[in-house]
Parts: sequence; C-alpha cells; structure tokens
Amino acid sequence: MKYCIFVFIFVTLLFAGGFGYTGISAASTPVNGGSDDIEITYINDWITADVVLGLDIYEYLSECYILASDPVSDHIQSYDASTTAPLGTMNLSGANDHCFGIAWNNNPDFDTYYINDWMDPVLYYTEDFGSTWTTAPNPAGNSARGMDFDGTDYWTTNGSGGGLWRFTPGAGQENIPTPFVTGQPSGLTVFPAGANLGIVITTYTNIFFFCEWDGSTMTLIGSTVCLPSCACSYGLAYSTSRDTFFWSYIDAANDYHLAEFTFEVASLEQSTWGAIKNSF
Repeated sequence: MKYCIFVFIFVTLLFAGGFGYTGISAASTPVNGGSDDIEITYINDWITADVVLGLDIYEYLSECYILASDPVSDHIQSYDASTTAPLGTMNLSGANDHCFGIAWNNNPDFDTYYINDWMDPVLYYTEDFGSTWTTAPNPAGNSARGMDFDGTDYWTTNGSGGGLWRFTPGAGQENIPTPFVTGQPSGLTVFPAGANLGIVITTYTNIFFFCEWDGSTMTLIGSTVCLPSCACSYGLAYSTSRDTFFWSYIDAANDYHLAEFTFEVASLEQSTWGAIKNSF
C-alpha cells in the first residue's frame, strides 16, 4: 500500500509540472519589444478532463477543431473550438509516449500529422490518421516542444536559448535566434501579419512573446504575462476562421484549461496592425 501511495504521489507531481519542463525559470516580467504594448482579451476559458499539450487547429469548411496531445492517454484529442466538447481521438505510435507538439499540414485531402517527443529526438508522422507511423529527423532533437505549419514550412521551439527552427522535413532547416525569449519555450503558433508571418511563443512559466518574421529577420513586437496566472503554460494555436488564439495551461489546483483570446498591439487590433505594417 505504501508503494502504491508513493507511485501515485510521484506521478501526480510529475504530471503537474513536468511534460518536458527542465525547471529553467523565466523572467517574472515580460521583455519590452520597442514601444509596443500587448493587451490580451480572454473570450473563453474551459476546464478539460484531459492533459492538453502542444495544440494545433484543424480547419476545413465549417469544421474547426482544437488538437491537443495527451501523453497520459497516448493519443491526440480533438475538441470543438466553440465549446471544447471532446470529439474524436487519434492513437499515437507506441514509441511516442512523451508526445508534446502537434502540427497538421493544413491539407484535408492528404492529411499529415507530425508529433514530437521530449525524450526521443525524432518526429513521428502519420499519413493515415494514426494507423501507421514513420519517423523523420527532428532539427531540435528532444528539445522541441510547440510546433506549427505556416503553409510552406514547419516551425518548432528549441529548448532554452536555442531559438526556433524553420524546416521542411527531409528537405532543409534554418535556426533562427530569439534572444528575447526568457525561460524554456513550451507552445508556439503562427498567424498572418500582413505580408509577414506572426509568431507567438509561450514559456512553461507565464509569458507570451509576440514576434514577426519577414523572411529574413525575427523581430519582437512585444510580450506580456499570461493571465489568468498559471502553474504551467503548455500550448498555443491560432484559428483562421475565428481569428482567435487558443492557449492550454494548468492552474494551481492541477486543472487543465483551454482558453481562447485575442490581442491588440499599441491599442490596434492585430488585423489592423498587420495591414499597417504591410503598407510601409
């Protein structure tokens, strides 16, 4: 009985603050990004019954689903983006038992899903919705956490101080420094920013970093502390159809959340900011 209690306590502690977190702390205040301020507006905040890591969005016609990896149940869970009602699941490779980031290729006719692993330095991918899995080299090794696909390239975080990787599996890769990101990144998502690409990074602790990639330079637009406060921040995703962001986190009571939010830069809506940037 004592052994069972010990195992239960150990597993609880592991999952409450684990999932690839190395314990590297982030700054308690955001890093300034020029003169721009970031204002977050939360639209929804739901408690889920599952672990929700990584995050991505599946969108096709009227369908809009949140995808989240769950290393406890060894599957990818989909949720209705309007209600977070659980929908279908996709089984993972048996070897991918430390799954974190998930990235869909945005092609409903030829679905491909990439999943990373915080212990195994490869990417697992499936082209038949989880019936079979293959591996590919991961440019970030087992330091990868959040991932996303911008329509051309995949993006992934790369540990603490490792910047980001922009890559096409098996075809090429580029490491992009992000010296302004303090602490260990967990989630990442991309979104349109006029003619450029917007990127949001979150750390395991409590900060969002909003960046812009113009094809050659990564610029910090601004950063802000995640609100509500969280014990660990785990994932980000952007919905084109809803023009909102989704964030996964765990609170002090060990409840897992999916939250939906928008942001403003310098008191301008993100779409306005993108249009103004594009007009210069």
